[in-house]
Amino acid sequence: MSLFLIRMMVICAIVGWGQAALAGDPSPFDRQQEAISLMRVRGHDLRMWQSISGVSCELELFDPGPEELAAVAYLPRMIELEIHGAKLTQESIRQMGKLAHLTRLSLDDCQFPDGNLAFLKHLTALERLYFQRCKFEGASLSELGSLDRLYYVRISDCVLEDSGNLVFPPEMERLTRLYVYDTFVNQWSFQQLVGSSYLTSLKFQDAKITDEYLRHTAPGENLERLRVYHQISHAAGERFKQNFPQVRFYY
Repeated sequence: MSLFLIRMMVICAIVGWGQAALAGDPSPFDRQQEAISLMRVRGHDLRMWQSISGVSCELELFDPGPEELAAVAYLPRMIELEIHGAKLTQESIRQMGKLAHLTRLSLDDCQFPDGNLAFLKHLTALERLYFQRCKFEGASLSELGSLDRLYYVRISDCVLEDSGNLVFPPEMERLTRLYVYDTFVNQWSFQQLVGSSYLTSLKFQDAKITDEYLRHTAPGENLERLRVYHQISHAAGERFKQNFPQVRFYY
């Protein structure tokens, strides 16, 4: 084989490899730039800043489509994420499960695929979790796993599975503060939460909580504050305070 033919084969191989590389998947940097541009173009609130660990960001999504939800995982180091009015799919929750640095997640008026909340257990840096106007149909917060850093959960105007059944994993010992607003919690769940060994602060605001809820409830060893907004009688409230003076009880 002549030297000329060998040179031509090498050149063709190099050119072919270059074209294949160009036609291949975008680089992580290119994906990041595309995700940033997409959020800007669609008018979502994306805030970015430089820190010691690199570029970090916070994002607030309003009525996002599948494209925006899929692009979330390619943004810079995500610290806080708010999603309003989204229909989450299996693909979008798979992408969200990659947010290893996420410390705060807020879901407002969101639908979960087949009631699946198990994707949240992959958010191992999560510290605060907010649900508002969500329906937990076929889903349970018991799917959260341990989430060692989660210390605060707020549930507002939601519909729980099984007529007010609210259950957290027993190993979630870091969770200390739970606030439940305008969301029906059944008597069994109320008693389990108040008697939890790890919760220190509980707030309930729901007209269906009655004196009966308190009558057979004993606080857990670490409970410091319990607030039940204006749903129980003065006599029931004073009786609870007398029986459990170690708890700061507000009603």
